[in-house]
Amino acid sequence: MAVTTETAGRGARVARAGGFLNSSRMSEATFAYLLVVPVLVVLTAIMIYPTLYSIYISFNSVDVATDTWEWVGLQNYIDAFNSTDVINSIITTVKYTIYVTLFATLLAVGGALLLNEAFKGKALLSALVILPWSVSTYAAAVVFRFMYSPQSGLFNSILVHLGIVSQDNPVQFLDEKTVLISIAIAHAWQFAPLGMYFMLATLQIIPSDLYKVAKTDRLNVWGRFRHVIWPYLKTPVLIYLVLVTAEAAKVFDIIYFMSGGGPGTASLDLVYNIYKETFVNYNLGYGAAISYILVAIIMVITTIYFLLITFRKKEESVLEIAEAETTWKLQGIEPDAAPVGGR
Repeated sequence: MAVTTETAGRGARVARAGGFLNSSRMSEATFAYLLVVPVLVVLTAIMIYPTLYSIYISFNSVDVATDTWEWVGLQNYIDAFNSTDVINSIITTVKYTIYVTLFATLLAVGGALLLNEAFKGKALLSALVILPWSVSTYAAAVVFRFMYSPQSGLFNSILVHLGIVSQDNPVQFLDEKTVLISIAIAHAWQFAPLGMYFMLATLQIIPSDLYKVAKTDRLNVWGRFRHVIWPYLKTPVLIYLVLVTAEAAKVFDIIYFMSGGGPGTASLDLVYNIYKETFVNYNLGYGAAISYILVAIIMVITTIYFLLITFRKKEESVLEIAEAETTWKLQGIEPDAAPVGGR
């Protein structure tokens, strides 16, 4: 009897000790904290700490050879804004971002409109258009660099065959005047499938009755796009612009593989400048300061986009309320007495 009592008591103590780890016995808040803590630890280890440490580096002058650190405050930022190379790389980044954003958006919207139509081979084409997104940036850069080749490139071969240029005077796609546009086309080709499927999902929720009304009103192609399709695409396009702008502003790999920042400094964008200062010149503090200038630029651009999205949603809400009130008045219903949701 004593053994039985002792065994039962030991089992009760084990059950009480393990009760904390039993999700059915602990409170929901405690269980939620246990799930969040590992995520916070990982984020702190791989994001928060390195970010704070790099900010600290940007306020120092670091000599890698002697491992000496000197606090210089904002001097690295002042030097960056007074540097002609940094200013030129900012201008190059802005130009490149505009090119990629324009090309990628046109490809995404145009491709989505095409895939939204019914035609033979649509399923096969829908599967093929995702291939650029799955190709590595290095592979895309190598392929486009070969196609841009003045001697044996695909584009020059087509132009020579059409008689637009001669074999002795091919188009130099990667010279100082056209290198940014050429790289931007390659980058947009790789990034556009993401936006294409994004837009296609939006197009497929547009009610078919709207197209019927547009045909009844004898709207042309542009009229249907403007009055039927575009009101649905406005918000997705703005969201896609945020993604493609951030992607283009922080690009490095495709420029590195296609032009190496050249010819000269024609394609030397801000990220390439950060790479050069940090990993070539070993000027860690100065490179970190330039990187946070880039972060500030991206934050300003994305904030503007989000403000536009928010303003658009508020504007649409005001229009919906105004239309509902007009409908109620025509039906002889006072707005205060109108049913919830306008029904």
